[in-house]
Amino acid sequence: MRFLTLTAFVCALLLPSLASAHRGGCRKSSPPGQCCHMDNRAGRVHCH
Repeated sequence: MRFLTLTAFVCALLLPSLASAHRGGCRKSSPPGQCCHMDNRAGRVHCH
């Protein structure tokens, strides 16, 4: 049980670092209230 708790704790500390935010600014042509930019991995523009 102790091993399982320790493993869960270590995973909780390490996993958020793998989900880092992407860089990149907003395009000037973004719709009001949204931030659109090129997703180089997917090869297309996406908005938030």
